[in-house]
Amino acid sequence: MITKKQLLFLILAAFGAAFFSHFFFLKEWWHDSYMIGPNDGLNQIAPFKELFYNEWTSGSFFYSFSFGMGAGIYSQLGYYYSTNLFYILTVAVVYVLELTRIIDSPDVLFWAQASVWLSVIRVTGIIVVTSLVFRYMKINLIPAFAGATIYAVNVIYFRHVAYWEFFADTFFWIPLLVLGVEKIIREKKPVWFIAAVSLTVFTNFYFAYINLIFIAIYIVFRWFIRLEKKEAPIRSQLKQLILGGLLGFGVGSVGFVPAVYGYLNNQRPPFENDIPLFYETIENVLFSSLSLLLPAIFVLLIWMWSFYRNRLFLLFASISFVLIVLHFSPLAGSLFNGFSAPRNRFEYLAFFTIGGMTAVGLQLLGSAKKNQLVIAAVLGVAVYYHFYTSVDGRFMEDTNKALVILVHAAILLLAFLLYGWTKKPIYGYALIAVLIIGNLVVMNNHQRIVLYENGGLERANRDYLLSEDYKHAEQEALIKELQAQDQTVMPRLDWRGEDLRNNIPLIQGFYGTSAYSSIHNKHILLFYYEDMEIDIEHESVSRYSGFGDRANLYSLLRGKYLMHAKANEEEIIPYGFEEVLQSDNYIIYENTNVLPFIKTSSEIYDEDQVRKADIPSREQAMLSGIVVKDIDQETEVLEPGENLLERASIEPVNATYENGQLTVGKDGGGLDFILDEAGEEWEDLYLSFFLENNDRVAPMMKVKVNEFETIRKSHRSLYRTAENNLTIRVSGADTVSFRIREGSYTLEELELYGESYETLEEAAQKESPETHQTDLSGNRISLQFNNWENDSHLTLPIPYELGWRVKVNGETRDVLETNFAFLGTEIDEGENTVEFVYYPPFFKSTLAIALLSILATVVWNRRLQRNNRHSSASGKTNKWW
Repeated sequence: MITKKQLLFLILAAFGAAFFSHFFFLKEWWHDSYMIGPNDGLNQIAPFKELFYNEWTSGSFFYSFSFGMGAGIYSQLGYYYSTNLFYILTVAVVYVLELTRIIDSPDVLFWAQASVWLSVIRVTGIIVVTSLVFRYMKINLIPAFAGATIYAVNVIYFRHVAYWEFFADTFFWIPLLVLGVEKIIREKKPVWFIAAVSLTVFTNFYFAYINLIFIAIYIVFRWFIRLEKKEAPIRSQLKQLILGGLLGFGVGSVGFVPAVYGYLNNQRPPFENDIPLFYETIENVLFSSLSLLLPAIFVLLIWMWSFYRNRLFLLFASISFVLIVLHFSPLAGSLFNGFSAPRNRFEYLAFFTIGGMTAVGLQLLGSAKKNQLVIAAVLGVAVYYHFYTSVDGRFMEDTNKALVILVHAAILLLAFLLYGWTKKPIYGYALIAVLIIGNLVVMNNHQRIVLYENGGLERANRDYLLSEDYKHAEQEALIKELQAQDQTVMPRLDWRGEDLRNNIPLIQGFYGTSAYSSIHNKHILLFYYEDMEIDIEHESVSRYSGFGDRANLYSLLRGKYLMHAKANEEEIIPYGFEEVLQSDNYIIYENTNVLPFIKTSSEIYDEDQVRKADIPSREQAMLSGIVVKDIDQETEVLEPGENLLERASIEPVNATYENGQLTVGKDGGGLDFILDEAGEEWEDLYLSFFLENNDRVAPMMKVKVNEFETIRKSHRSLYRTAENNLTIRVSGADTVSFRIREGSYTLEELELYGESYETLEEAAQKESPETHQTDLSGNRISLQFNNWENDSHLTLPIPYELGWRVKVNGETRDVLETNFAFLGTEIDEGENTVEFVYYPPFFKSTLAIALLSILATVVWNRRLQRNNRHSSASGKTNKWW
């Protein structure tokens, strides 16, 4: 038990530890520098916080039309904040502050500024929760608090919170899962376990996977290491663990299942590199590790052999050793990352058990023998000497990182020996003070050297956030002027800022053509990769942007505007775009051929047949009609285009080309495709090809085709798409030059087509249906129009995915996948009222399961309470099995 006075002391002490653990970043915050990564932090974390806040506070809880082409909040975006309980509570508090006008409407700058304070609150909560769990396990409060600070204040926490903040919220669930298991084992009460499983499953499916692996390991160790004389038999434990786990999963499934669907509906290549059992070199886990910097107290306690007679110490130490060994294994990194590329993201598990081991060890130190203390001190010093002199020492040269760690370790060693030798309580408190304060100093120094100076966080400051690269006043003013002039439905603006950040549309508040996220709608990605072979100028599995300067695609997908900086004179302006607005430094161009939001047609093409055609012909099919997947009716015949290479000559330049193998002897070499006057007959040319670097270890490469440039990733990159078919659009010319750096390449499937844009002009001039109403609100698309040409189908520039339902004139219809990746349906003649509604995949069924699981939990808990009272009254005891 813990008294109210002790609880208050614990909360205040936790806040103090949390505050001073962030002291470096709080100091930087005062000088307008923020605790957020310059890459994913500013590209994803802050923009997504603004996105979710804006969507939820405007009443949109299921779908976002603002993110990229459109995305499900609990599917594509479920990996981030949509089910994150800490963020949801934050939104509630911030919304109240906004309503009471204490703060202005929050934007990305607000969320960047708030990151360090939210982290202080988070660490406070983690320390309090973990201390209480350790206290339940019969560890005294002060050692429990010391162990909890080891768990909450460490390198993996600050790495997570700085670069991918939502990762850090998983620290809450490990102590609660352990508490749930202990409640079953000690008291046969599964409610805590059900609650812990439901919370971790609901909050983030990725870390739920990691956390459940850990708790399975903990349970197995726990079966071999009994802590209490009276514990539930394993058979009884299994029953409650399995049933409780199922009920917990049922409660959390409403958040878990849509997120897993989003993950499975993503498109990423499998990781093909070999994964060894162990790394070739040992990481320096005492001085320079980014994810597992072991505390000095751990290095001393591992040599206290008498402590292993204490079963709780043995439990925590055993699991710690296993997790530390796994840290050195890429295979384990792959296992914890879903059998994908190895990632060191699970080390927070080790800090929990190390924290528990520390708490127990501090409690036992008062009874340690002096010879053990001496041996532990000698071996601890030897370990530090070895790692200092013989193991990789990143950040140790030209910094004081190693010195600070060694000074802390030395002072801790003296306090350790002093308390262990004298057994005086005052020295015990001094040891705990040295442990906690020293850890805070080491972590602040780590933040400065590793995260701030060498990890890029010094670039995340107010000046940058308000610069032309991010959230610039001139850019936003020009965009607002454009929005005031254009009241049409979803006019998309192609603009990513001068630093080319794909989520600039979220930051600056407009419908864009780009997105950056770990998870995307597979249909959109395949549209880019395979259906249209769109090059986004910098290959990445996490991004899509623009349409490869292809006017047909801009027009089809509401790409109505294009914004450029005047200083970038080499920017490409696609066909049909004309200047419409400008400021001192920026120009906006308008697409004069953009198609309406509602496109109807009776000219239907079968998707499978269209896929067999060349890329320009596929675009023509979408312009002249609608491409429908799995269509069961007679469809149009698509005439293929002429491959201009059949009447062109190919000349190597500083290269040789034979049987699909291109060998370039000098940077900037390649091939020239010479068309003479034939190329100038066309407005644009489309060059399609398959390209792969034959050197599996070569770095990323630049490819240039006339005025178009693109970057292709190395085979070794985790973010390569493994999609090697590209179609590049260039202006009509008599020669198309393909250029690449020195090397050996496979270059096959060469095709070259011309585009006159006659079909685009005809489609743009076609009179659209008389539209009475088009409304995009929340998770609904409401349309009212007169289908006066009696077309059979419609298509919308909104991505197709599981979860959409549609009614036409009150009648439920099938949602069709049209134009390879977009929503469509059959429509009626004349007047049409069409309503598309989106709910997360399996939302209704998982909501029903969650409610039934909660009900079953309540019923089961009451039954167990009655049985436990009856068992206690009869004095029955249980056997171990």
